[in-house]
Amino acid sequence: MTTSSTTHSRKPRNFLNISMASLLSFSLFSIFLFLSLSSSSTTTLKTNSHHPKKQKQKPRPNEPPSSASTTPPEILQACKATRFQDACISSLSNPNVPRNPTPLEIIQSAISVSNTNLKTAQSMVKSILDSSTGNINRTTAAKNCVEALINSQYRITRSTDDALPRGRVKDARAWMGAALLYQYDCSNALKYANDTSLTRQTMSFLDTLMAFSSNALSMIVSYDAFGNETKSWGPPKTERDGVWELGSAPGSGGHFGSGFRGGFPSELTADVTVCKDTSNGGCYKTVQEAVNTAPDNEWGHRYVIHIKEGVYNEIVRVPLEKKNVVFLGDGMGKTVITGSQAVGQPGISTYNTATVGDRSYLP
Repeated sequence: MTTSSTTHSRKPRNFLNISMASLLSFSLFSIFLFLSLSSSSTTTLKTNSHHPKKQKQKPRPNEPPSSASTTPPEILQACKATRFQDACISSLSNPNVPRNPTPLEIIQSAISVSNTNLKTAQSMVKSILDSSTGNINRTTAAKNCVEALINSQYRITRSTDDALPRGRVKDARAWMGAALLYQYDCSNALKYANDTSLTRQTMSFLDTLMAFSSNALSMIVSYDAFGNETKSWGPPKTERDGVWELGSAPGSGGHFGSGFRGGFPSELTADVTVCKDTSNGGCYKTVQEAVNTAPDNEWGHRYVIHIKEGVYNEIVRVPLEKKNVVFLGDGMGKTVITGSQAVGQPGISTYNTATVGDRSYLP
């Protein structure tokens, strides 16, 4: 019994010894494997540190390419005369601008940029008008905007096709300044009908258009003051900056010449007459009838309309193609033209309330 008991008690002890030996062997194998992997990893890191891979630098997606490095220096210098220099440089950095451009060519290119964007604005405003059926407020605003942009385009054309080629820089200033003002009038008209996404997009685009037109005007002002000396060009300054223009560059010219000081033109001869009593013939009953008889696009002759004493209750519109129309009355308080249009009437905005004004858009 004793022997049997002793034999039986040794079996668990042997099993325990075997288990501990197995566990010890497994632990030693794990430590060896860990040391081997660590040594291999260290070797790899050392190898990579001695032979780093060259990585190509990728351009930043939100970083626009610099146009200054490819822009002619003449344009960079001329754009210093503008209020929106980045827009000036980017808009003139294109193949359409001549190589080594003269100051006048740069100005012409800047005006061309304005004119191109003006056509886009006209298309956008026309879309607003076409989509505004039944909305009197937006329809009126769009019509006013269409008319204003037509007036703007006409004055841009006068600046590039007539004034600048003939050396009449002051005339070009006046035309381009008026073009910019009409663009502002368009934006101001839409401000009161800003109830669609298309209207908001158009107003945003008009801001861009006005920046381009402002840049062209600024360069014309510098050209008028300093000529081809672009190093003297700078953003225009006005009376608000304490600057008054005392003269102009030689040869800048103007339609009336440097000796014109304003005043009433002398020796005017009436081409047609307007009178209250038409029984004797020889005169028109309304001022508008007389305006309609003026020739179209006549630049070489003033068309004088003599308006005799009386009160003429009418709204007068002079179409854009009627040039050099002169109204000659019989004196203050004697010849009176009066109308009764006011804001608040259906389809009437401030833009439409003038008693006598121009007209470029016929609804």
